[in-house]
Amino acid sequence: MAKTYSLTPRLKLIVDHLEAVRALDEYVAGGGLKKDMQGLSNHLQQDLNSSVLRPAGWEDLWAEGALLYSSPKSKWQVVRDDVIAIEVYPAWPVQDEEPSVNLYVPANWKRRTQFIDKLKPPLGFEHVSQYPAGELAEETSVFKYLPYTNYLRAGGEFDCSGFIDAFREAAKALVVKEEDIDEILAGLA
Repeated sequence: MAKTYSLTPRLKLIVDHLEAVRALDEYVAGGGLKKDMQGLSNHLQQDLNSSVLRPAGWEDLWAEGALLYSSPKSKWQVVRDDVIAIEVYPAWPVQDEEPSVNLYVPANWKRRTQFIDKLKPPLGFEHVSQYPAGELAEETSVFKYLPYTNYLRAGGEFDCSGFIDAFREAAKALVVKEEDIDEILAGLA
């Protein structure tokens, strides 16, 4: 009598939904996801520039790879060619990382640790000190994760407006910290 083979639960899930898995694989491998994520990043850049940053007198967001940055005009340059800045990360939904908004602090700034120790996170944000050393990127200070799963409605539909609003609210929360950051920087001078 031949033994039957049982698929592992994950492999069974894949073969049970083979058409969808193949369509997703083609979308990711074929560049469709990259193009659509660039569209999302462009939308976030335009939205945050017009609704949060320009009204506060900040630089328009600039892109470096998958990340977007902004800082107050002519301020916060703490090392040559690098500034303290808001960092917006609209991470891909198929990676292990989650979208986030962070206050980027240059890793090679000599007073970085002193600055971060004095920095209080806005409501709903986390502080790098809450994590073991080396677990987060060295430029991380105070940040807020915006997991895609937080914006799934009960029926499984994604709440895109709520997702964009979350980026807007997180960016605003860091923009309003400008005076506090100015005070910390003045105290370190």
